[in-house]
Amino acid sequence: MSIAAGTLPAAKDPLGPVTNTHTDERWYPYPPDPEQLFESVTWLIAATNSKPWIAKWHGRVAAQWAVDNLDLLKGTLAEQGRDAAIALAKDEADRLREVKADVGTHLHDVGEALILWATEDPDTRHHVPYPLLPAHLTNAMYDDEPVPSIVTQMADGWVQFVSDFGLRREDFLACEMPVYHPGLRIAGTLDTILILRGYNICGQAPCHLGAFCPGKGTHVVADPGHDLVVCVDFKTGRTLDCTVKEQLAVYRRCPECRPDKTDDRVVPTPQTQAGAVLHLRPEYPGGYLFQLVSAGDDEAAWDRFLNSVDVLRGRKACRDKPGTSIRPLRADGTMPGPRLCDLSAEGYGRALAPLRTALGGGTELEDLARFTEADIRAVKGVGPKLFPVIQRMLADHGLSLAGNIPVGEAA
Repeated sequence: MSIAAGTLPAAKDPLGPVTNTHTDERWYPYPPDPEQLFESVTWLIAATNSKPWIAKWHGRVAAQWAVDNLDLLKGTLAEQGRDAAIALAKDEADRLREVKADVGTHLHDVGEALILWATEDPDTRHHVPYPLLPAHLTNAMYDDEPVPSIVTQMADGWVQFVSDFGLRREDFLACEMPVYHPGLRIAGTLDTILILRGYNICGQAPCHLGAFCPGKGTHVVADPGHDLVVCVDFKTGRTLDCTVKEQLAVYRRCPECRPDKTDDRVVPTPQTQAGAVLHLRPEYPGGYLFQLVSAGDDEAAWDRFLNSVDVLRGRKACRDKPGTSIRPLRADGTMPGPRLCDLSAEGYGRALAPLRTALGGGTELEDLARFTEADIRAVKGVGPKLFPVIQRMLADHGLSLAGNIPVGEAA
């Protein structure tokens, strides 16, 4: 059983949307209350997964492009100047990354179409929309291979997988389904949830490996009459990294899902017993490798994700300013009050800039309080919106402008 890319015709009346749409790659609106935005699981993982080699790759790509295009650079330098020539070379890495991102998006869309194809009856499969390869990707490369070839291999590997495991329409519990975790305010889109009939996880059923068993929960065993439900993630890149385990661990633990993309209702997410990765690559027999995420790896991945998100959000909430300023005591042994320069990042925003420009950053708030309201309004840059902020800043430190009632006395 094999299929080549392009043999699934684009439907005039698609069965449903091919991609999950939301505001951007970072945020998912929460369907019961679209004003609430949940952070994307994949974005959070990427934001906490350092890749120090990317900066070196950018430099190497820019240098390679410059060497290969010396005449173009010389012409640009002569006609448009140094800045234009630098911009021409430095943006090459970004162009390549954009192409790779577009390839990833297309492969994602192809994967969804293949899942939809697998869940349809043979007589109606021709209605499944098959995404056409964008023109600018026709000659593009992905992991040093032509994109059209990768798409074909991915399709063949998927169909072979469906055939080998005898998957039927009723074995697919989800396809490109958004999932939500209201407690953590995160969301994502899982690829599929499958029922593998006649399988179980070691430890839940007798293991045929006996003394050679690597451990409970590490592999799948035959168990006639038992259904194993797994959350599956597609991968097509040449290499994988450990973050795929985190992605699956989070999706499995999201308590709510939206199975119908045309309906905003959320329901409980189907329970799964494990996560698994379907790696679609031409070098594997049949074009795929299907691998279980062990129970131990799953728990460890979930803990890593929680810890990394806690660090990321903690840093986001943390002020860049270390704290309050420490100043020398006055001659009489008393502590001087705060100056304008001491109040940055304290919530007074743009109100400080015109005051520092007019009076100097070393001006103490006690000195500022000697000005009248008319004096402050006359300062260049202090408009109607900033004046109340200045009043609040003084009030926060028990002061007020000359002629106004001090905070303590008003109380």
